[in-house]
Amino acid sequence: MAEEKDEENQHRNDLHMLRYKYLSLQKEWDNQQEHLGRMQGEVFKLRNQLRTQSSFCASLGSTLGNLVWKASRLQPVVELFLTTNKLPELFSMTSGTLISFLETYSKDLPDLHSDETQFILSMGGIIANIAAVPEGRHYLVSDFSGKQLIEQILQLLPKIPLTTGDPLKRILLMILYNVSINAAGLLLLQDQKPLLETLTQIIMCDRTPELKLLSLRLYESLTYEFGSVAVFNIHRQCVPTKKLQTIMSDTDAEMRQYAQSIINNMKKAEETFVLAPIEPNIPYDQCILSKKICS
Repeated sequence: MAEEKDEENQHRNDLHMLRYKYLSLQKEWDNQQEHLGRMQGEVFKLRNQLRTQSSFCASLGSTLGNLVWKASRLQPVVELFLTTNKLPELFSMTSGTLISFLETYSKDLPDLHSDETQFILSMGGIIANIAAVPEGRHYLVSDFSGKQLIEQILQLLPKIPLTTGDPLKRILLMILYNVSINAAGLLLLQDQKPLLETLTQIIMCDRTPELKLLSLRLYESLTYEFGSVAVFNIHRQCVPTKKLQTIMSDTDAEMRQYAQSIINNMKKAEETFVLAPIEPNIPYDQCILSKKICS
């Protein structure tokens, strides 16, 4: 009987110990849940603050960007920009913003009047206005960050979605046209086959007359003069000759003019690189130099 009583007391003690552990764990769990609740409240609060701050920054960037964009239409303002050492930072900032913007909104860009879209358009507009001034476009194509920005534009232009991306395409085409006026800038663009293919796609599409006109203008600038037959051959593969001939009968006088110019430029280059007379080959034994060597 004593053994049974001792065993019963042992079980009672074990049960008491288990109950104590359970209550301790329950209290610890309750404390953790309370702490987790406070942390979740803090996270919710911080998210709201971050959302508010992000919205404020986007609105601020859109407002200031548009003000600077409008100011940069004046050549003295651009000349003032050139006296600072901040343009490389601007080029890098614009390049990074373009990448992150299109990565975030790859298939459908935000509404035209949204702060995000207004900010990216204003950044591009500032670059376009800088490149509209001879000294500005020279700085753009000479600076390392400026060249990187041009490369990013060339890579991103074909990826911009249709319709919602048309305003951004318009700005980027203006930048590239201004760059093409510079001799060094022309060399950066002229052999870029993806660019030529993108321009051809826009020219072939009648959906957006403004983009079509901008593409024709840029194409006309790119074909004005070729530095090598290799570059000419790239253009010869891409130029939409039949579509240009169709545009020749278009009611828009500017489009007709650019189409005619492109055709004339290509014909002139063909006469230079393809139809130029080739000097006849002289047999080795009739070569004066070889006779002197042999003698």
